[in-house]
Amino acid sequence: MVGSGRSALDGYPVCIFAYGQTGSGKTFTMEGPAPAGAPASRGMIPRAVRHLFRGARDLAAKGWQYGFSASFLEIYNENLRDLLLAPGQRGSELEIRRLAPGSDELHVPKLTWVPVESEEQVLQLLQRAGSQRSVARTALNERSSRSHSVFQLRIQGLHAARDLRCSSSLTLVDLAGSERLEKSGSVGTRLRETQSINSSLSALGLVISALCNKVNECMIGTAQANRK
Repeated sequence: MVGSGRSALDGYPVCIFAYGQTGSGKTFTMEGPAPAGAPASRGMIPRAVRHLFRGARDLAAKGWQYGFSASFLEIYNENLRDLLLAPGQRGSELEIRRLAPGSDELHVPKLTWVPVESEEQVLQLLQRAGSQRSVARTALNERSSRSHSVFQLRIQGLHAARDLRCSSSLTLVDLAGSERLEKSGSVGTRLRETQSINSSLSALGLVISALCNKVNECMIGTAQANRK
């Protein structure tokens, strides 16, 4: 995580997935206990932002100033939900859009973004998001996440003296766990959730496989060109 945090401050986007079967501890790995306990027991999200804030303070001595803002959404049955809305607040319909025509960068218009400056502020956002995330009991898990959650931290850096700017993001994804229908005992709403979860995980696997194949092809092409 240390190397990933420094890469984000240097302007490179970083994304980490927590993947596994239902009940394997993905949400605990990402968020830690609820309510938040001692720093030593906290999850990847608060640890990551703690490292980033510390790195930003260190780089301030070299003339860099950073701003951070956070969002938290869930993907439930193929629908996007804003997890940082105030209690009782009705959110807008969310969609994934390209940032600009022809751009490969994606964003979610109307998603809530909250400026953050400390690990404690992020912990408060985790508590707000956790209270609104879709969870349910199944035969395999007492408290099963029924959605994928996506925490994202936007990072804006400025070195005024050298007129340098950088922007990046840290994305930490808690994927809903894969389930075997015959073991989970899911019916009705739980069945539809399980089908959606398993389908989206299969699609993600195909995307990652395609990206890996593309990278391998580029590496082979580069190696062949260097031998000529």
